Amino acid sequence: MRTVTRKLTWVLLAALCVAARPAVGGPQNVPGLKVDKTSIGGTVANTNGGKPEAGVWVIAETKSLPVPFRKIVVTDDQGRFLVPDLPDGAYELWVRGYGLKDSEPVKAARGGTVKLQIANAATPQEAAKIYPASYWTSLIQPPTGSDLPARYKTTEEWLGDQRNGCNHCHELGMVATRRYTTVEDWDAVFGRAKAMHQELNFLGKNTVEKVLADWGARIAAGEVPPAPPRPTGIERNVVVSQWDWGAPESFIHDMVSTDKRNPTMYAYGKVYGGDRTGGGRLWILDPVKNTVQGLNLEPRDKSHGFSLTKDYYHGAEEEQAYTGEDKEWMDSPHNPMMDENGRVWMTEQIRAGGKQYYPAWAKSTIATETNNPEEIDIAYNLLSKNGNNMELGYYDTKTNKFVTVDTAYNTHHLQFDWQDRIWTDGGGSAMGEMDTKKLDLNNIQGTEQAAQKTWMRIDMDTKKMIPGTGYGVAISPVDGTVWETSPQALAPANKVYMLDPKTGKFKDYPLPAPGRFPHGIDFSTDGNVWVSLGSGHLARLDVKTGQWKFWENPGVKFKGTGNETGTTDFPYFLWVDQFNASGLGKDTVIVTGTASDAMFIFDPKTEKFSVFRVPYPLPFYTRGLDGRIDDPNAGWKGRGLWMTYSSYMPKFTETRKGSINHMQIRPNPLAN
Repeated sequence: MRTVTRKLTWVLLAALCVAARPAVGGPQNVPGLKVDKTSIGGTVANTNGGKPEAGVWVIAETKSLPVPFRKIVVTDDQGRFLVPDLPDGAYELWVRGYGLKDSEPVKAARGGTVKLQIANAATPQEAAKIYPASYWTSLIQPPTGSDLPARYKTTEEWLGDQRNGCNHCHELGMVATRRYTTVEDWDAVFGRAKAMHQELNFLGKNTVEKVLADWGARIAAGEVPPAPPRPTGIERNVVVSQWDWGAPESFIHDMVSTDKRNPTMYAYGKVYGGDRTGGGRLWILDPVKNTVQGLNLEPRDKSHGFSLTKDYYHGAEEEQAYTGEDKEWMDSPHNPMMDENGRVWMTEQIRAGGKQYYPAWAKSTIATETNNPEEIDIAYNLLSKNGNNMELGYYDTKTNKFVTVDTAYNTHHLQFDWQDRIWTDGGGSAMGEMDTKKLDLNNIQGTEQAAQKTWMRIDMDTKKMIPGTGYGVAISPVDGTVWETSPQALAPANKVYMLDPKTGKFKDYPLPAPGRFPHGIDFSTDGNVWVSLGSGHLARLDVKTGQWKFWENPGVKFKGTGNETGTTDFPYFLWVDQFNASGLGKDTVIVTGTASDAMFIFDPKTEKFSVFRVPYPLPFYTRGLDGRIDDPNAGWKGRGLWMTYSSYMPKFTETRKGSINHMQIRPNPLAN
């Protein structure tokens, strides 16, 4: 009888405990949490003992809007969270965090509070599934000694090219790249991916395959990288609003939301992304209406192989600038930038490439340091031998029309100066200048020749161009000089260089060790140059003294390397917040953690990094970013950064779709 009574007592106690415990996803009162009618708040606790989980991500997502939408926040020290300003819709919330297994989704309504529960990962391998790709690449054992190809003197030189060559289009270290365990596996992969062959030739195909096969075999045997730290401090204040956009095959290289020179323009307006597939498309997000639209670009001349279905990475791209008429080509938009007149400018292909389609008037646009006729002749012969395959164009947001502008130079990235001139990197052959004030928009073809200059440097001893492949381009806010990066790991082209448009003179700024492979470039308002480096560093050039300073990017190092080598991340680009569009302070430097699913935020006053990750969908690969001030009087809600998933392989993401992201920084993790 006593036994039965004891059992009955325990049953009643257990029932009372269950009744007293809030159900997962059920409403609760959370001290210090203020939830309004458009937000959802609550707590996250571990299923093992109920410990609050600090520094984990809460993802609220809905399919109730015209396009799938998510908002992502981070929990505070007590495991509390607040997802603010949610559009009307039916939401599910779930949790992701380092050391944990993704939680199951829980339904929640705006205005409600929920308790979310999450469990520890069962094994180190399960935990590591969501680690950034850059952490997985830290397991790579770089080649040394006789394994290095002859062109490299040191492992650091090889790693400088490796970061670029193996991360330029996607993350090395994402799931799809770490599954191969033999040289034969990798040989088959490279056989299918012809776009990788140039990088393989530089790095040494046999060396690359040996290194990657060893890496994959160790991962298959259970080796895992060190765990990344969870967000702390200001990193927990991030709010990411995320919309799916593009087609399943889209390659949206970059996007733009405002005029870089005045980021208060186009407040709460549309955001534009250039898609290098499907014949060339412009994707348009309306973040107020939560709609996405795709428009096909209109080239000037669709003859000679124009294709609406060309895949940028698997067609005849390599032939376009080298062998004459293309087998097929497309209007391939790249690097959109907005002006003050509602025009979205892009570098794009508007006609067939190759020398036979090169404009007859090209020679008249060439400018050199001396402008003597012999130098001009040499420059023209070098340019016309190959022709060019990328020009300029814009989308007029007022008339909804596409307009094209032919150029004598190749284009890739573009920036506006304060005289409304467009400067482009020239695609490795020249620096391009287009004075839009000299363009008659009603007579583009009659005025485009006189509106442009093709700036070139010629070595009269060798009759060749001065070494240095232009890539990123930036304009000094102090003196209007134009600067470009030369993305090389080895001298003499491992440098940045400058053109003074007033004098027509160039100047080189070589990168000393440990800096290698300069890629992205921008200016702070004091006139100093900031550069993202493929060697895993951020660099600053003091223009007055000519002195460089380097900082290692956040993250981990390659296996067996030391202070002479930077971190494993490949920072594709950077952007300096000259107008405090982020709310983090004027001249904050924002580096794309391209292989780390993140933005690296660098405070130049403290010289410290913060890491703002986009944890879903993985991988999050980004190339550039933009910042816009929607309302300077609205605090954190009136400012933010824009960035897009920029790889050409959205099919390898968790959602199998690309996304456009608005990143905002609030004063604390519960601010609303």
